Amino acid sequence: MAWRLCGDQVKLRRQDAGVSREELGQEAGYGPETIRAMEQGRRRPTQRLLDIADEMCGARGKLRAASEYLQPESIPKQIHLFLDAEARAIAQCQ
Repeated sequence: MAWRLCGDQVKLRRQDAGVSREELGQEAGYGPETIRAMEQGRRRPTQRLLDIADEMCGARGKLRAASEYLQPESIPKQIHLFLDAEARAIAQCQ
């Protein structure tokens, strides 16, 4: 969900600034379809895209700030409990 929100913000800022996908992509080193995928949340927006879009669109750090929320979530410490229970369940079913 964070990918979609961040991508949507890039799109809105880009459109408000009158910057095309092609222009943003050329500056960031991506094709327009990759920019579209990031804007639609189908791909995670990269730090490079956020930095360049922030600069090109005059977002004054608002797009860069989103990168913190795009990092993968850490695995909970209790995951081993689930994995152990799953392994026992599989062994009992076989």
